[in-house]
Amino acid sequence: MMSENHSIHEFDVNLIVEYFSKIERQGPGSPEITLKALSFIEHLSANAQVADLGCGTGGQTMVL
Repeated sequence: MMSENHSIHEFDVNLIVEYFSKIERQGPGSPEITLKALSFIEHLSANAQVADLGCGTGGQTMVL
């Protein structure tokens, strides 16, 4: 049995880039979603630090 492998490289990423470049937040999410994602990290201390590298304009960094 042979299965076809579909590659993400076959998708035109420019469609996504163009869409998100025209809105305030250049990717999916919101401050509420950022805080929800943060809540899943166990044993996070009050003085924890975050490295936000190559993550768009850094909107989530302001929340963190």
